[in-house]
Amino acid sequence: MIAASARATAWAVPIAVEMTALVRSVILARLLGVEEFGQAALLAVTLRLVEMASDIGVERLLAQATDGDSAALQANLHGALILRGAAMALCLGVLAVVMSVAFPSGPALLTYLALALVPCGKAFLHLDVRRAERSFSYRGLALVEAAGAVAMLVVAALVAHHTGSHIALVFALAAQTVAQVVVSHLLAERRYRVSFERAAMLRIWAFGAPLIANAGLMFLTLQADRLIIAKAYGVDALAVFVIVLQLSLLPALITGRAAASLLAPVFRRAVDAGTVGRAAQQSLLAHAALAVVFFGGFVLLADVVVTVIYGAAFSPDAPIVVALAAAAALRIARTPLSQLAVSLGRTGDPARANVMRALVLLPVTALALTGAPLWTLVATAALGEALAALRGWQLLSDVFAKTPTQKVMS
Repeated sequence: MIAASARATAWAVPIAVEMTALVRSVILARLLGVEEFGQAALLAVTLRLVEMASDIGVERLLAQATDGDSAALQANLHGALILRGAAMALCLGVLAVVMSVAFPSGPALLTYLALALVPCGKAFLHLDVRRAERSFSYRGLALVEAAGAVAMLVVAALVAHHTGSHIALVFALAAQTVAQVVVSHLLAERRYRVSFERAAMLRIWAFGAPLIANAGLMFLTLQADRLIIAKAYGVDALAVFVIVLQLSLLPALITGRAAASLLAPVFRRAVDAGTVGRAAQQSLLAHAALAVVFFGGFVLLADVVVTVIYGAAFSPDAPIVVALAAAAALRIARTPLSQLAVSLGRTGDPARANVMRALVLLPVTALALTGAPLWTLVATAALGEALAALRGWQLLSDVFAKTPTQKVMS
């Protein structure tokens, strides 16, 4: 059983992380205005592309591996983080040229290049705070995230106020990274060690490669719409869309982060006990109930919340609100499916499910090219979420069919 305090902290950390991102958006939107905020959104989506396309699941491997407490594995995971950071910086250099050409009225080339500071810095995080999650201890992670949040919000406000430019986002993210890295090392119990053992790197790659494929699909499902909207409807429309999208995804992202901390060890123990089918059913029902509550609340309150917090300039159309609410609710409902697949070692299943969501980008792009109303694009994307949820459940149907005494082949 998970202690109530540990469960509360596991939920508090992702809530604080996502609320910090929301507050950052409010600060930038209020201080920069619609156009400059749209420029910042282009920077954010570029960085997110690189982050998602290089996610090898270091934290997840550390949390679920039987030897996750070993210093040797942790040192190699540190090495994997450094390799990932270097790869991300290189990719950002290439994307800087592509984005500056594709969006000539967007951020400058040097601004995109400056984003490379963020992954380079995060590559040196100490993983002790993530290793503690194996025993349901989240205090260190909470302190690391809190330090990063304070640094980011302070710098975002100061730079945005003095410059009135989207470059405030770059400074804010850099400040967040420095604070997180420093605090992670101050809280570490072990000496920071880095290894690049061939066998360990191959193991990490074997675990992470399917997750990279899934992350690429996740980018297409969560971020590519923004690029399509920016190109077809302009940065002003992108600014409004990003605001409502962020609000709609807030509960889904919180749920996903909490699930990564809570469900991974729960499913790992359930697999060992032969009760994973029952644990999966309970998790799926709980998340479905959360999804229903969220959908009703968001449809009723979204327009009021956006207008009050961000201003009337960011007020969304009602059909967009409903479509985004449906898409986010579906993401909440299917959260346990991806966590279950990873816990069983079936890291390719989330990617197979998300193929269904990625495929709807074809009709989404066609709608944008024909000048269709923006809400039709969002509704089509929501349909893709439904198809992905159905596919994810189908792939794991054998798990849900198992009795508590039956083992699941991974």
